[in-house]
Amino acid sequence: AAAGGGRPRRISLSNPGALPKLCACMPGLVLFPLSLTVVAVALISQEAFYWVTVALTVYSVIYTTNLSVGCAIGAYRLRRDAAMDWHAKLQKMWAKSPETSEVMHIVVLPNYEEHEDMLLHTLEGLGRSAIARETMHVVLAMEEREGQAARAKAEGLIRKASHLFADLSATFHPANLPGDLVGKSSNSQWAYRQVLQRFAAKLSKMDPSQVFLTVGDADTLFHPQYFSALSYQAMCLPRGERAWSMWQPPILLMRNLFSSPAPTRVSGYTTILFELAGLANQQFSPHFSYSAYSTTLALASHRFVDGWDRDVIAEDHHMFCKCYFASIWDQLEVSETESGAAAAVKSRVQLRPVYLPAISFLVESEDGWVASLYARFEQARRHCQGVAELSYVCLQHMHLLMSENAGRLAWSTHARILSMVGKMAGIHIMPHIYAIATLMAGTMLVSEAIQWLTSHGIHEVFQALAERGIQGLLSLLNLGGLKWILCATFGPLPPIGMMMSAVTYLVILDTVEGRLTSDGSLSRKTMDGAATRAVIPSALAAPDVQGSAKGQNGLGWWGRIKLFLMVLSDYIGGASLFTMFAFGLIPASLAAWSMLRNNGAGFKYVVAGKPR
Repeated sequence: AAAGGGRPRRISLSNPGALPKLCACMPGLVLFPLSLTVVAVALISQEAFYWVTVALTVYSVIYTTNLSVGCAIGAYRLRRDAAMDWHAKLQKMWAKSPETSEVMHIVVLPNYEEHEDMLLHTLEGLGRSAIARETMHVVLAMEEREGQAARAKAEGLIRKASHLFADLSATFHPANLPGDLVGKSSNSQWAYRQVLQRFAAKLSKMDPSQVFLTVGDADTLFHPQYFSALSYQAMCLPRGERAWSMWQPPILLMRNLFSSPAPTRVSGYTTILFELAGLANQQFSPHFSYSAYSTTLALASHRFVDGWDRDVIAEDHHMFCKCYFASIWDQLEVSETESGAAAAVKSRVQLRPVYLPAISFLVESEDGWVASLYARFEQARRHCQGVAELSYVCLQHMHLLMSENAGRLAWSTHARILSMVGKMAGIHIMPHIYAIATLMAGTMLVSEAIQWLTSHGIHEVFQALAERGIQGLLSLLNLGGLKWILCATFGPLPPIGMMMSAVTYLVILDTVEGRLTSDGSLSRKTMDGAATRAVIPSALAAPDVQGSAKGQNGLGWWGRIKLFLMVLSDYIGGASLFTMFAFGLIPASLAAWSMLRNNGAGFKYVVAGKPR
């Protein structure tokens, strides 16, 4: 059945038919043929293969440079906004325009078999917001399949933390509901439905664009001023823009950075780069909501959104994509006489950055280093299942193209959708093609080196090195015109590593020294009016972050040098290579294969391990 404008009632990869199946197969139909092509070219023609590798290296250089520059811009905005007193701004707005004070925050925390102490700490973090007691309604979204332990845990948490909020309640997502895929999305939808019932009387009297829904993870520590900043920034928008908006804090996986294995740390570094750059560079392509984010009840309750889908894994990316297309379908339903014959349809949904960090744990097992790496692999396998969102965007676009009002779509809308596909391909496909190419190139070089060592003596090696340096050694390899290609392939790696290390280091340094996590309302003012942090000399600058500096003096020059060297060695050492394959290529290939076989059905959702 179709709604107005030719839109199906519900667009999903789980729908029957050839089109959803074709779209579900697309990641595998791109990843596997490209991977096989790279391997085949390497076996057929060494020179052609090196040209392919050079092209992939050029792409990688452009991509990582863009990430690094964007991350630097985001890091600057983080430091700037973390020093502001957003609650003071909000109070001034409320005093000037009392109607803007009629806001309500509903915070949903989906969780399953999480430590009670960690959940309590998360609640205490939310309670640090200056508007928690007046406006914040927190929902512990428990899973019924956890058994009686979930109810006992919820009762204990409500007893200990209910005084911090306007309301604290718990929901219990039933197990084995028809159409539900076990995970955060189906749990969020159940909690959302329960919230609508619990607060029906109150919500009926409120403007839904002034009711904000925030979804976070069980370990997410929002900045103390996040909800004040969200309220202020949202209420500065016209109602029409606010109703179609989502908000995203930068996610920093840094609560246990120093005790995590190096390959896991690299995953945290890339999250910093990708999230900050994505939020800062949205003029080039839309960024996607991730992990912890906010939206309005007006958007979540829209008839083309209707909350969270119950049959997806990557609930965060999927929610943004569904909302993005809902805005397009909403406009296509309007007749040309109402909208004007020349009206070109563009999505009105925007993901707006709130440059106040939300910090979380990296995956870490209590059973040791190897167990932590395996736990990270399981998490990577789940994250890579998010490649389904590439298929979902393609499916939505195909339905748009087949709709009766497709001609009303602006060309920029098509370009924007294709940029979303390209961005997802840049996450889930291209890095893995590059990984295969560099692995093959490295293998071929090692083979050449072995042949070279067997055909030349040590004396000749030292003589060539003494007389002509590295150029002399390369001349013995007899690679001819391929020398510069090899340099183009592997030469950019050290400067890329240095550039990524520098911007990552700056964000980590600002975090452990407390510049990004301190409450701006508690800062004191210097003579020129700039905010500074009032930190007791013996107190931790960032108490919730492992490796936090003490007092106002930061880590000191030696501590900063050690931190930079750790980041640099993680990036350019074996940890990065391990991450590329164990947490990238392998889980991505498994995810693409599962999409080819059965639309990703049957995937087992495993909750990531976290330290106590």
